[in-house]
Amino acid sequence: MTATPLIRSLDQEVLALLRGASLECLVCGEFVQHRLGIIACPECGAAFQNGGEARLQSEVQAG
Repeated sequence: MTATPLIRSLDQEVLALLRGASLECLVCGEFVQHRLGIIACPECGAAFQNGGEARLQSEVQAG
């Protein structure tokens, strides 16, 4: 019996988010909101459109 890898690629995560299989923000891990064809995170401001185009805006800085 072989182990199945649990790590998915970023492409797979984005597709899961766009089709509604995932409700977790790819940037911060909080729940996202689906509204008018846009999936947006109220916590960090990341937003994804159904066409696959991403707009990431965040006020958080590392360090």
